[in-house]
Amino acid sequence: MSEHDCTAVFFDLGDTLASVAVGPDGRTIVELKVFDDVRPILDDLRELGCPLGLISNPGAISHDEVDRWLHTSDLASVLEPELIVLGRKDSPRLFRTAARLAGDPSVATSVFVGEDATERAFAREAGFRVAPHPRLARAVVESGGPLTFLRATVPEGGAWAEAFDRCGAVACDVTPGPPTTVLGVGTSNSVQALEGLGWRVERLGGPGLPATTDLYLIRDLDVSAVGVLGRKLGDDNAILASTGQDVLLAVPGGSEVEDLHLAAGQHGHNLKLTPLSGLGKRPVDLGREPAVATGLGTAALERTEADVLERTVTATRVQDIIARYTGGATADGPPLRSRHILHADNATAVDRAVAELAAMDSMVSVRRHRFSHQGRAYENVEGELPGSGLEGVVVISAHLDSTAARQPGFRAASDPAPGADDDGSGLAGVLAAADAVCRLARTLGSARRTVRFVLFNAEEHGLVGSRAYARDQAAQGVPITAVFQMDMIGWDARSGRSWELHAGFSGDRDVERASQALGKLVAEEASAVSPDLLAPQRYGGTIADPAETRSDHHSFHLHGRPACLASEDFFIGPDRDSEPDANPNYHLPADKAVEVDFIADIARAVTAAAWVTATRPAR
Repeated sequence: MSEHDCTAVFFDLGDTLASVAVGPDGRTIVELKVFDDVRPILDDLRELGCPLGLISNPGAISHDEVDRWLHTSDLASVLEPELIVLGRKDSPRLFRTAARLAGDPSVATSVFVGEDATERAFAREAGFRVAPHPRLARAVVESGGPLTFLRATVPEGGAWAEAFDRCGAVACDVTPGPPTTVLGVGTSNSVQALEGLGWRVERLGGPGLPATTDLYLIRDLDVSAVGVLGRKLGDDNAILASTGQDVLLAVPGGSEVEDLHLAAGQHGHNLKLTPLSGLGKRPVDLGREPAVATGLGTAALERTEADVLERTVTATRVQDIIARYTGGATADGPPLRSRHILHADNATAVDRAVAELAAMDSMVSVRRHRFSHQGRAYENVEGELPGSGLEGVVVISAHLDSTAARQPGFRAASDPAPGADDDGSGLAGVLAAADAVCRLARTLGSARRTVRFVLFNAEEHGLVGSRAYARDQAAQGVPITAVFQMDMIGWDARSGRSWELHAGFSGDRDVERASQALGKLVAEEASAVSPDLLAPQRYGGTIADPAETRSDHHSFHLHGRPACLASEDFFIGPDRDSEPDANPNYHLPADKAVEVDFIADIARAVTAAAWVTATRPAR
């Protein structure tokens, strides 16, 4: 009998063992795909003698539906039926129930593995040992030392991804060099193993910190503001490292990072750095992708295609969508006062977007992509127009949530956060693009790649929804060939029609070059379908990109997918003497006014580029 025979290991399901997609009704699972690295981990734990269980909150999904998909995915074959525990994880109670079912009333030997720090905190309160990622489960079972956040400096030429796997650590983020540095989670044994390879490894914070905290990067701070963050969290030890205007924080489960919103914060000032499998492993041959195929940049729209776009992506259409999502009167129900993730109207906005995409065209299938954040379940919205004759997936995206956290005393659960520009403008752009692409598909019947229209949730809390979505697509091997993100495309106070295209990714120059090709295509199509726009300010390559890591396109860069971001004139540059046309209502309740003609112009250009990418074969 193994010394680990009495160690029951419980896992969360969605985000931890598998990606879960739910149908439009919110009650039916339409896809449950187990991550590739999960089954070997589960088999390894069973060989140690550990009974395996599940602690998961299915929400409105019935227990029978969960059971059906556990069998369909073959997870049921490695889980003990009596250790499948379903219910709300908003207190230690469900964890104590699970421990009793495992025959461990003291909970002294049970382990819970889950991506959500709030849930791990409840498990710890119930007496469990915890891990934030399945790859760390065995180390916790074997008590290989408390988990620690670490920052590793990679020797020149070192293959860091393989080394992290071999040494039992999981990466959270990578900063390219020289020298390359990797942020991650591991144990004392992991640190020693990496040091044995000649790496310089720094432990960040005290031992055990990753058990109940999330790692965040907070940016755009002046030196005097650094101490404020520690005081707001009630723990100066939460500050793990600071460099210039950037601070690494360990944010406890149950704390809202938005409470740390300081006045100087720019677009994308916070980034949640969850442990991610697959970082540093490029999944596609970028040289063969349609976005960078020889001659694609000159494959302009046909006149018939441009006519459809000009009739469909209009200021009137944009105005109608903006009104429905930012507090205007609507026949669909009460006005939405906020799309903040802690406000009840966020779920209403998700339902509304699901219904609108489902009504676009009978060919469009709609799914809710589920993920967890701070102890709550949220949903991204995905509409998919299937391909016909060409391989690959083209994504047109924006974020759905809003905030008004710059307002002193802002109460997220009740106060208005209309977010007309951030990012009601991008949301309107995606829905208008979906309408246009469906019309093009019906009218022209062109061979095409699959086109997805995706609205990400919890962007304002550190790109949480898009990181979960991009991770899941990469884990499933979905051949995403291009991502076109729209974020804040509605402010044009100077009426100059100046705008930006961001494609910078210093982590992989091949990914950056492919992303720049997408930006170039958007710029070229803009001159044809949106002639009132100025030539865009383009970033990436030799021009450092201030928006790198600051919007949802970055989540795809991390997994080797080409992606570009279209935005209003938000940042200084590329000429350092140029002044941005920044929205003074950014993250305030006053974010109500947008230029609908401007939104339509940018959305039309993005849609044109996405359609060209979807319909022209690689050469």
